[in-house]
Amino acid sequence: MELLDSCYWRDAELAGLQFTANRFMQREIRPHRHVGFTLSVCDTELQVRTPGGVMVVPPGTLLRIAPQVWHSVQARSAPWREDAMYCSFAVARCVSPADAGGAQVQPVEGDAAVAVFSQPSAARDFLECHRLLQEAARSGNEEAAAVGRALMRERLAQWMPLQAVDAPSALQGPALAIDSGDERVNRLYGLIASGFHQRLTLDGLAETVGWHPVHLQRRFKSAWGFTPHELLVGHRIEYARDLIAGGARVTYAAHAAGFSDQSHLHKTFLSTYAVVPGEYRRLSALDALQPPSARNGIVE
Repeated sequence: MELLDSCYWRDAELAGLQFTANRFMQREIRPHRHVGFTLSVCDTELQVRTPGGVMVVPPGTLLRIAPQVWHSVQARSAPWREDAMYCSFAVARCVSPADAGGAQVQPVEGDAAVAVFSQPSAARDFLECHRLLQEAARSGNEEAAAVGRALMRERLAQWMPLQAVDAPSALQGPALAIDSGDERVNRLYGLIASGFHQRLTLDGLAETVGWHPVHLQRRFKSAWGFTPHELLVGHRIEYARDLIAGGARVTYAAHAAGFSDQSHLHKTFLSTYAVVPGEYRRLSALDALQPPSARNGIVE
């Protein structure tokens, strides 16, 4: 994925929150999932695809995606801009005050996996937090940083209510037994999740469960919302991501995760996380002193 402009930053006193501002040339972000919550506002209409279906997100609306939810994004137009924040359960508990007041912001539609917030004020507040903290990161303006932190702490409980944060099991994405009438869909996902680093073919998977490849493709996508190949690449890129975050060379990560070469990994990484592997390694180093449970977004 080609970027016109990108910016990634942290705030020292909001440890564990990752902020990004990207402007994309291409319209699609391939299937992936995050460790923490994703909050974002885009300047164009989005279609967010998950195993539960497709949600249309109007431009200028605050979107929340829960942890461990497979999703892909298609923008209505390109280039398009996204301002985003990533936050884990652990960080949300620490940053968001337990006695935060104010009325809860209710999503106009959606569920625990994907929610769109109806009030324009939600997007405005998010963008204001984003702008202030980005300005502080660039200029060292402590006044802007203090205002941004205060607003973020105040609003985080409304965007990610503590009752949801304290019950992560409810937001872990769909269970494997999506097709309760046939366990073969679950078995297929398990084969992909455990064998992604090997050479897997649609014909081989179909033979394993006794289905015709065309039937397998249809049943799998009906259950998961994505094709077997899309989730195969999703697991590979997750594994490569974790290796790179741990300091592995990109060439080694590509081979270990099952990619054909470093160039293939580089292209897939950029089209998934909107950052090149080398920049991702730099970002990961900023999380090195945090426990895994408190690491956010795309840094596990």
